[in-house]
Amino acid sequence: MHRQRRICVLPGIYYRLSHAALFFFVAAALSFLHGPPAFADDTVPARRTALESAKAEAAALLERGKGTEAYELYMHLLRESPGDDAVHLGLARAAARIGRWNQVVLALEMLLEKYPREAALYDQLAHAYLALNDRAGAERVLEAKQAVARSGGTDTTAFPLDALEQRYSLFQVHGKIRMGALYDSNANQGPDSTDLTLGNWRVEVPDAKARETFGGYLNANLDLGRKFERDGNWWAVGDAQTYIRGNTNNDLGNVHARESQWGRAAVGLRRLSDETLLDVRAKAEIFDYEWYQNVASFGPETTLLLAVTPAAQSITRGGTDRRVYSRDPRRNGLYYYLGQYARFLFSDSNHEITVGAQYRGSSPQKRDYAYDGWEISARMILKLPHGFELAPFASWAEDRYQGPATALETKKRVDEHLRLGGGLTWRINESWSLECNYQNGKNTSTSGLYDYTQQVVSTGVAWSF
Repeated sequence: MHRQRRICVLPGIYYRLSHAALFFFVAAALSFLHGPPAFADDTVPARRTALESAKAEAAALLERGKGTEAYELYMHLLRESPGDDAVHLGLARAAARIGRWNQVVLALEMLLEKYPREAALYDQLAHAYLALNDRAGAERVLEAKQAVARSGGTDTTAFPLDALEQRYSLFQVHGKIRMGALYDSNANQGPDSTDLTLGNWRVEVPDAKARETFGGYLNANLDLGRKFERDGNWWAVGDAQTYIRGNTNNDLGNVHARESQWGRAAVGLRRLSDETLLDVRAKAEIFDYEWYQNVASFGPETTLLLAVTPAAQSITRGGTDRRVYSRDPRRNGLYYYLGQYARFLFSDSNHEITVGAQYRGSSPQKRDYAYDGWEISARMILKLPHGFELAPFASWAEDRYQGPATALETKKRVDEHLRLGGGLTWRINESWSLECNYQNGKNTSTSGLYDYTQQVVSTGVAWSF
């Protein structure tokens, strides 16, 4: 009897389930034929409000630099509202931020189907194809843009295809060469007179007095980077730099300061993501006066940048190196520094201000030359109309040594250094610029030998590549 009751009940359940399944199948089919499911219909007020709220959240995530979170939310919105233009555009931007270029292409092509006369969409799509290393695809996009332009539909401004192709290459090379003239009120960083008071002694120090001079400079730097994978975060990086200066005052030859050369080379690794940059390098540097005396240094350096928001960044820099002095081995030893800075961007022009502090120290062979130092600094970059940039700066530093500056003194050496100045740059075009810089420095020391003022003015031309 129990078995018969089960047989009697099951057909009824099966009948009702079959009709329910048929109902849902027909409803799903009709929904598929006539558009998105009813739960994604943005004509429903509650649903429309939820979608607008989600779009606002996705846009806010993108604005804060959270590319991955924005991309995931836009993908969800695409499934919910596949015909929304704002979703397609936001998805393209979020995908570009995290390197999902195939998705960028799909989103932009969907928009171009609806808006074939929007020149900006063609340019962005060409960017995406170049990022995929598909120059032929980028050329097809620009041909389509020109075809529409000939019918009077889009802007015909030339698109810098060759330059942009280099931007998306796995191997990146950038650099700058600067040259110009300068005036230095105190090229040897000497006191006002050769007659000095050192401790309890009044002494004459030959060639110690400040020497002013005109001169010229040549500065060049080269930055290299090789990305391991197109959509990866890791780079092999390197740089090479040099600064050469010549002075016209022949009296500087008495202290071997008529000319100077500085050079540097470094190699390392970089990890770059949406919100962080970590750069670790091994460097070698040399600073030389007239090929007579030089200081060589070797060691690691690190930079860590965290994008707290798109308008605020935390920057940590640190390094240590072993220095070798050709004429004074007592100064040979370990030197190190650690700095923490904050950078803020503001206004539509992306002006920026960077403030921070640095600790530095040393451990040379002679204990009297060891020091601990601190520095606080602030720098601004103001982007003015017509290609001008103004960059004022200020810094204050203090260095406390473990011993006196000279054998005639008993008081430990303490230096305080104040620097004020700024630079004005006129960017003529992407490659060429004119620049003028001014710096006023005052060093106050417990030793008269290191008590001085200095002003430097330079002007020149720069070529970037």
